[in-house]
Amino acid sequence: MKCLFVSDAHYPSNNKIIDFLIDSYGQYDIIFILGDLFEFYYGYKNFLYTHHMKLINMLNMISKKSRVILFEGNHEYNLKRIKDFLNVDVVEHYLNIEIDGLKLHLEHGDTIDKKDKAYRLFRAALKNTATLKIIDKLPPYFLLELSKMASSFSKKSLNNKRYRNTDKALETFAENKIREGFDYVILAHTHNPVVKKINKGTYINCGDFFNRFSYAVYESSEGFSLRFFDGGKYE
Repeated sequence: MKCLFVSDAHYPSNNKIIDFLIDSYGQYDIIFILGDLFEFYYGYKNFLYTHHMKLINMLNMISKKSRVILFEGNHEYNLKRIKDFLNVDVVEHYLNIEIDGLKLHLEHGDTIDKKDKAYRLFRAALKNTATLKIIDKLPPYFLLELSKMASSFSKKSLNNKRYRNTDKALETFAENKIREGFDYVILAHTHNPVVKKINKGTYINCGDFFNRFSYAVYESSEGFSLRFFDGGKYE
């Protein structure tokens, strides 16, 4: 068994995810994309933004060789509708899965920091059912312009996460999950790559595929490792 874990590519703000997926073609049994694959995605019925098509076509090709599991991040809305165009599984919140007898808990991680009240209110306002029904009626390219303002707020929030201890909140969350019996907790969102042994388990954060180009790999014979693509590194 060989699995890939990658997140926070924010396509098409950065295009390296395309090169990476080409290099990854046919190498993995399962590809877990742990949220924020897109800089902005809203799942309209029967509509795709033209600037997403290259990545969508690439994922369709990849899905013929590997099982692809997409997680909805904070830059994605109604991601489940992407299944109309892609042969993938979609996870809206979290996934518990067993691989080679190891118990894994996976999620994007943007709802974990309970002290991040400003972001949580912002997210709740945008992702509740009533708001999504309203968004459904907005013209796609008008919504795209609105999304740029939302993205600016989100990035400002992200830049301050270290000072609000979001990284520590994710680590504490992982520790609690490991106490529950999970062997590995794999998160994303903060853009900070982490591999940390906690008691009898391990916390992994994929980091991001936007600046650091980090990702995690699991191989049955070697276990988990954190890697970097095309010159990516710790900062």
